[in-house]
Amino acid sequence: MIMKAAVVTDKERCALVRRLLCKQAMEHPLGAPFYYGVCYYGKSFDAGSLEPEVYRKRWDRNEVIKTHAFINKMVRKCFGNIPIWWSIERHRDFTDEDGNNKMGSFHSNGYFGHIPDSAIEDPSPHLMPLFYKEDEVGIPINMRPVNKENLKLLLLNACIRQAKWVGRHPAALNLSVVPPDEMEQHCFEYGFKDIKDNMDALSYVIDWDNSSFYKQA
Repeated sequence: MIMKAAVVTDKERCALVRRLLCKQAMEHPLGAPFYYGVCYYGKSFDAGSLEPEVYRKRWDRNEVIKTHAFINKMVRKCFGNIPIWWSIERHRDFTDEDGNNKMGSFHSNGYFGHIPDSAIEDPSPHLMPLFYKEDEVGIPINMRPVNKENLKLLLLNACIRQAKWVGRHPAALNLSVVPPDEMEQHCFEYGFKDIKDNMDALSYVIDWDNSSFYKQA
């Protein structure tokens, strides 16, 4: 009797890949993802409205990748060689004022490894100015009565907001610490959910060049 091999569907294959990506990140030699941030690109650096020709760039994946590269550079200058991962998502499609169907613009899911205590205790020249940045309620970060872990979160927030596409608008960045079990089971795989029934989405959703997959850093 000849047994037929089980057919693996594209949906099942994509689900397996998402799990493998998550497993690799959670076992990264420099540490698992610790902070989860969502970057929205709908406002100017100063939190104002964007001119139409500028806003159109929010549909350009290459421009999104440039923002990731800038954020990675600044984060590592401030906090050291921590691992970082990025996925790219679209907002929902919409209908414009003229009744035309439009694709949604991009936003990004960023996952950052834990910031070591030494980065705060002996700050780099790039990190020092961020201690004097005002937080979302207008208080300089160095005057906030917070513990070391919350200080790291405030400084990482200020660091990412240096990107021109993120900037000062409160809704431009949603950043938080996520417990390991929730990071693995929810946040990380959620950011790659658009890899659902087509393996070609791997090259579209994941920013490989700016993510710590398949390498040590």
